[in-house]
Amino acid sequence: MNRYDLVILGFILEQESSGYDIITEIRKRELDRWAKISTSTIYNRLIRLEKNNHIIGRTEKEGNRPERVKYNITEKGKELLKKEILKHLTGFNDDPRTLGYAFLYGVEPKEAVRSLEMHEQRLSAEVEHLEKMIAKEPRPTLYPEGPFLNCMSRDHILVELKYIRAAISILKDPERNKKLDGYFYINFGGRHFKPLVPKNLFNEN
Repeated sequence: MNRYDLVILGFILEQESSGYDIITEIRKRELDRWAKISTSTIYNRLIRLEKNNHIIGRTEKEGNRPERVKYNITEKGKELLKKEILKHLTGFNDDPRTLGYAFLYGVEPKEAVRSLEMHEQRLSAEVEHLEKMIAKEPRPTLYPEGPFLNCMSRDHILVELKYIRAAISILKDPERNKKLDGYFYINFGGRHFKPLVPKNLFNEN
């Protein structure tokens, strides 16, 4: 899946856009919280998308401003965007955090706790930020509980916080953390269990 093309084509479908316009919208809508896209990546992807006939550019000059290339999406680009949207809606990628938890025995419990507690603080602050954004959104929204994307992001973080706190509890308990002596033993505990590795866990595709 290519999140860069999804974001870029999505904005261009909404309205004719330059690379600068796309960067500005990403920051204004705080989309970079979901899709970490650098300025260089945007311009490189725009060149690639135009080369493959997914977008068409035209040069525009406004007053004393430097020339900018504004892009429109082609029918081929609309098809690519549609495929990327559907892949992102229904796709499932193994969460890299699963591997971190699976191999917890490779780090000292105190060090893992320290790292997880710092992450817990960051996520808690993000939840507070999202709650403020949700509260400010004019009502009604299409989703009865508030702005759909912000509510979904908050709820995902709340689930992650639940398991961060559970892991911290296990790591702080000497009787339980000593059972983390092999991969995936956070599922069970101890070498007398044969952990079942989820299918495709290490699939790189």
